[in-house]
Amino acid sequence: MLWGWSPPAAARNQIQVHISHIRKRLREVGADDRLETRTDGYVLRPVRSDVEVFTSLADEAAGDFRAHRYHSAADGCRRALQAWSGPALSGLDAEFVSGQARILEEQRSVVFRRLVDLELNFGHFEALIPELTEAVQKDPLDDGLRLRLMTALQRSGRSADALDVYQDGRRQLNRELGLDPTRMLQNAETAVLHSRPIEHEAWDFGDSTD
Repeated sequence: MLWGWSPPAAARNQIQVHISHIRKRLREVGADDRLETRTDGYVLRPVRSDVEVFTSLADEAAGDFRAHRYHSAADGCRRALQAWSGPALSGLDAEFVSGQARILEEQRSVVFRRLVDLELNFGHFEALIPELTEAVQKDPLDDGLRLRLMTALQRSGRSADALDVYQDGRRQLNRELGLDPTRMLQNAETAVLHSRPIEHEAWDFGDSTD
């Protein structure tokens, strides 16, 4: 699975090196007894990984969201994101790993956006700005993240900064893709210029039940 159909000649030694690293990491969390050495290889007894923790918390938060328990949903999203310790499945480049990593990264993106939308609905605008600024810097062509940052800035009384974020996105889109901003971002710019709140249906959840 690590090397597809072409394992290297030193595959056995490399596996032993991987096992050594795994055993060290398990020892750090007091779970080194989960890895057993046998004559024909190794057996990893069930361990609750960070992927399982993230997925479980994300599913729980999604259930709270569907039930209109928005504060509980936000708390669940935060805890799910805290379980995330870096790029998904980093250090492995096997084909099956890269595909699973893309799925996990997309799941993380969904949880992050849901948390941001909830926080926008709660009115926690200023607190969102640093995290959204970082997210936009990492993915400057994502108009959804840019819209959320513009919203947080405008609602924090920083309309000029919100317009700067729009113009920066417009320049990057034009330079890298030869495109103009989406209608959604254009509408957001118009709202800021006319001192109207940026609106989006995803941010209006009504009253929560908790």
